Amino acid sequence: MKKRILTWLLAISMLGSLLTVPAGAAAVTKFSDVSDSYTATAVEALRLMGVLDGYGDGTFRPDTVLNRAQFCKMAVYAMDGSGELGRYSTVTIFPDVKPSHWASAYINMASKKGIISGFADGKFKPSQTVTAGQAVTILMRGLGYKDEDMGGVWPQSYMAEAQTNGLLKSTGITSAYAGLTRAQAARLFLNLFEAKHGKGDALFSYKVGEEVYLTAVDGGKGTMTAGGKSYTMAHPVASTSLIGSKGKAVLNSAGEILTFLPITGSNGVSNAAVIISANGSVAGLDSLAGSTSYNIYKNGSPATAADLKRYDVATYASATNSIIISDTRVSTYYEDCKPSPSNPATITVLGGKELNVLPTAADSLSKLKPGKQIVLLLTADGQVAGAEDANNTGARGNAMAVVSEKGDVQLVCGGALLNIGTASEYAGQVVSVYADKSGLKLNKISGGVGGDLLPKEGTLGGRKLADNVMLFDGGRQIALSELSQTGVNSGRVSYARTNWAGQVDLIVLNNGLEADMIFGRAVVNSSTSKVWVWYPGHENDKEQQEGVNGSYKETTSQTISIETANKTYGPINSGNHISNGTFVAVSIKTSSQGNLMFTSFAAMSKLSNVSSGAWIGKTAVNFGSRTYEVPSNVQCYNDDTGKWMTLDDAKAYGGTMNLYVYDGVVRIVEVKA
Repeated sequence: MKKRILTWLLAISMLGSLLTVPAGAAAVTKFSDVSDSYTATAVEALRLMGVLDGYGDGTFRPDTVLNRAQFCKMAVYAMDGSGELGRYSTVTIFPDVKPSHWASAYINMASKKGIISGFADGKFKPSQTVTAGQAVTILMRGLGYKDEDMGGVWPQSYMAEAQTNGLLKSTGITSAYAGLTRAQAARLFLNLFEAKHGKGDALFSYKVGEEVYLTAVDGGKGTMTAGGKSYTMAHPVASTSLIGSKGKAVLNSAGEILTFLPITGSNGVSNAAVIISANGSVAGLDSLAGSTSYNIYKNGSPATAADLKRYDVATYASATNSIIISDTRVSTYYEDCKPSPSNPATITVLGGKELNVLPTAADSLSKLKPGKQIVLLLTADGQVAGAEDANNTGARGNAMAVVSEKGDVQLVCGGALLNIGTASEYAGQVVSVYADKSGLKLNKISGGVGGDLLPKEGTLGGRKLADNVMLFDGGRQIALSELSQTGVNSGRVSYARTNWAGQVDLIVLNNGLEADMIFGRAVVNSSTSKVWVWYPGHENDKEQQEGVNGSYKETTSQTISIETANKTYGPINSGNHISNGTFVAVSIKTSSQGNLMFTSFAAMSKLSNVSSGAWIGKTAVNFGSRTYEVPSNVQCYNDDTGKWMTLDDAKAYGGTMNLYVYDGVVRIVEVKA
């Protein structure tokens, strides 16, 4: 068992293989780019093991995506297989993984053990991004789950079970097809400690103790004190930001403490809160943090005391020794509460939404009774920290929400989302939020700041993106890494918001370009006719004499129809010369005479013979060292049948796949056997 624990720790060290800070660094680490409390908790808990740290510039780079080879190495160590690697280092199982490849032994062994497999073309594609579904499947097998017991369709069956057994808790993973980031990997491995095991033999097995307080760490002696008991540390460190936290000690088979799992709420933030009393005031924050030294993050971005405003809400995250500030305020109707108005534990607002009330909010709420219009002051995770009478306060509602494609209204609280209702008529839009006696009220918000979005440079219209920028495409939250790194045209940015620091922290994209832009297949029809042409000086002759005063000339006229999955436009008389079947991007309008005409006409760029392995889920494609966006409404054409089809059917059809791109976005997928 001890050997298994140690080899699993080596697996975690793969997360740090790209780092420049040596494992086991003694200093307490607080990463400038990690403000999410659960990620910070995961990173700090793994740092205690002496195997995970950040980069030399003080960052953790949580959004960096892992590839298949890197995660495969982690899986091999997790299955206690390092001692067998030698026998797999000189064989070739996959044609694209030669013995000279740095990860060949790990990949070959993992394949032989049956925990990973290649693609339909027989290749493994080690440098391709590992998806969340692939990573979760590997870890679930390590927890004793078997393919034959899953049922359903892969990877959804594994993802559903992982959601049930606790492996996906607070990971932020919403799509099985998205690339797995360093932050998500850290959270997944942290969840392994307490995830429910399957029926088979589990490779992950640890002893997790009862809830206690972590009171001391002595790096010199290599001991950690929790619950009044001193443990020998498997990997000594000098200190930890988790001191003072309530949580559980994790022990190996030798009785050594591996790490400490703090329990401070679902997101790692304490249940105490302070309402900022005046602009720039830090009154109460020292007491909240238990010291005068802490970091401040406002809506997920680094901040200072000068950035604090009256009615901001402060909570404390022990995992990062950080004060978390939220400025979300909701004007709403006070509908009901439990158990009583004088001591409410929950409050019903926003047309039926029940919110948790923190103990520190009881005093302000006890002065208000159901039936009043109030302003709620919310924490970063959507809990009620305080309340004010809407008719007698300087606190004004500023709440906004993003509506998903399904119509879910997701209130933006700091850097988190809180589902508060449904409104399908606003799908894919950003809205302001308030509620009165009649229920939830939404108003569409548009505009904000504009400009091209450049993911590689981290800017929108020249403005810096906040580290925790929230990005939505058609109402679906996506990672910045899912976009084409060459940029997104400003025409796709329907709304962008700047935060208190002037950085862009919220971006909503639409799925289209100009309202009249059409992407489709050109159907060309040509006709030939003879036209009499008079010779010069004979235009007034009464009779036509072939070869004497004129002659017949053949002329060709051309019409073009634009065929799409839903509609055919045309035919349109056009001087644009293009081959039949060419995929084009056009704009069409009606002339003053009532005829259709093209106002723009261009053949789309073609990506030829794109393999199935180039896809990143359904949202993006890697091709020629570039990443191209794939919108949810992408059109797919079967060249063999001459019919349009869904993306799932197109990917399953097999054969050659060509992609047609306009403005860095895949607009049409063409397949043929």
